[in-house]
Amino acid sequence: MNERVETKARGSNEVDVLVIGAGAGGLSAALFASIRGMKTLLCEKTSQIGGTTASSGGIVWAPGNMHARNAGVEDSPDRVREYLAGELGEYFDAELANAFIEGAPKAIETLERQSDVKFSYVPWPDYHPDRPGGATGRTLESKRFDGRLLGDDFRRVRAPLKPLMLFGGLQVDKRKVDDFLNPFRSPQTFCRVIKTFARYAADRLTYPRGTELGAGNALVAALFYSLKRKGVDVWTNAPLVRLIHDGRRVSGAVVERDGAYQTIYARRAVVLATGGFPQNDQMRKEFAKDFPHEFSFGFEESIGEGINAAREIGATVDTHLASPGYWQPSSSIRGADGIRRPVLYGYLDRGRPGVVAVNSSGRRFVNESNSYHDVGRALIDAGSGRGEKFFFVCDRTFVWNHGLGMIRPFRWSLRPYIDSGYIKTADSIEELATKIGVDPAGLKKTIEKHNSYARTGVDLEFGKGSTAYNRMFGHPRARPNPNLAPIVKAPFVALEIIPTTLGTAVGLDVNRNAQVLDGSGRPIQGLYACGNDMESMMRGCYPAGGITLGPAITFAYLAMEHASSNAGAEIVPLDNPAHDGARRPAN
Repeated sequence: MNERVETKARGSNEVDVLVIGAGAGGLSAALFASIRGMKTLLCEKTSQIGGTTASSGGIVWAPGNMHARNAGVEDSPDRVREYLAGELGEYFDAELANAFIEGAPKAIETLERQSDVKFSYVPWPDYHPDRPGGATGRTLESKRFDGRLLGDDFRRVRAPLKPLMLFGGLQVDKRKVDDFLNPFRSPQTFCRVIKTFARYAADRLTYPRGTELGAGNALVAALFYSLKRKGVDVWTNAPLVRLIHDGRRVSGAVVERDGAYQTIYARRAVVLATGGFPQNDQMRKEFAKDFPHEFSFGFEESIGEGINAAREIGATVDTHLASPGYWQPSSSIRGADGIRRPVLYGYLDRGRPGVVAVNSSGRRFVNESNSYHDVGRALIDAGSGRGEKFFFVCDRTFVWNHGLGMIRPFRWSLRPYIDSGYIKTADSIEELATKIGVDPAGLKKTIEKHNSYARTGVDLEFGKGSTAYNRMFGHPRARPNPNLAPIVKAPFVALEIIPTTLGTAVGLDVNRNAQVLDGSGRPIQGLYACGNDMESMMRGCYPAGGITLGPAITFAYLAMEHASSNAGAEIVPLDNPAHDGARRPAN
């Protein structure tokens, strides 16, 4: 086995703050540290930055933010607290919730005023806006970013998942999708579509993909650009090996770079932000055994090394959550290599009018227009992973207008998807039920009831279309309920759906300053966590869009506020013996 030489030279390897992981949490922590004047180093294990955030929607839940106030949104910390307490129930953590409510507006304002990260107000409702404290207007969206500003470093920004891009590299977010689905809606829409294609064609002459970035990719690029402008070093291909801990505090970490171990000393803080453990089967069995699932859309390199490094020095993991992850209904397909892979199933079709979700009895089990987390969690609760199968059932009109899973709208032929086994089709509901192993009588009755609801506009079983969030996914031509349309036009189509996670909610136990806690509940001095390495302050619930990015940014802000203050600044002096106690890890 090749020997790795450990470098312990000081100078360039001594910083105020060392951040491990380059998703939204890590990038934000590094930026907030830099804004506060602390010398900072960001280390990322892979060759590109962005993690799961790069493929996310870039939506940030930040109640009380400056954009909402400027838009005239009437809200209060008490209303937000009431909503969260109701949503999280017995899992509500007042300390973390209050820290978030207080910190989120400050974090957003700091980014807006002291960096190149910019947001737009979007009048989206909370996911359960009819519950006490629920509201519209707490959500922000990352502004689009010109990737050309990064120059050659644009290639260091991880691309979104392939289903989120067209033509091999044109990023699609909600605004683009709406334009592309109806380019002739107005002269302005048509001009935007033409301009988008022209920009993309020009980009591909120089770059590996389009540089007009939106959603989470724009957020990552803007954070990265801000770090570059502030002179913060960002090391890629620099995985964490272990933390340096002298029994009293964390004073740095060992990372691997260019085939050698390098000890990085951190005078004020080490921040763990490696993205949780969505792709670590062993940890999923340990922390999510009651939530069986095969796939995750979390970044493939997020395997829990930050959490495990902290556990090795006595940190604890909080498992008292409503759910160990954030859920999404998806589908899967077997490739030419015989390997089955998940297919991203997003907002484009789940909540549109004319589709029902059914179990093997042919009965509905959820409001299909509820949030992706609610639908994914309903799959788990109804028995997915324990032998029960579930399907989305619709007709040809629905697939033509809205697509289905990996099938994009306006496809003349469904034959490739039928031949691959991705979908099943039939000329009658009973025949379709037989093909997918669902009770024919049960499915027929479900479709008949659903079609009657479409006529009256009232879903008597699940209230589909009854909330502002549901209606976001409706269609104006579906009347009297924008979320209901009859399923009547053959061939009828079925797509098997499964629960997948978007990321993990189980994480390191922290206090309101994002300090990692030991088994006695005491802070481990010098060690912080944010993003999905930190326990979810939403406790595995999903009250609104952006409840992963909002807390990731906020607790990164709170961590660096604490680390830069007198309370958090038990600074390790340059001649601290802990510096000389770093040993080379075993190969």
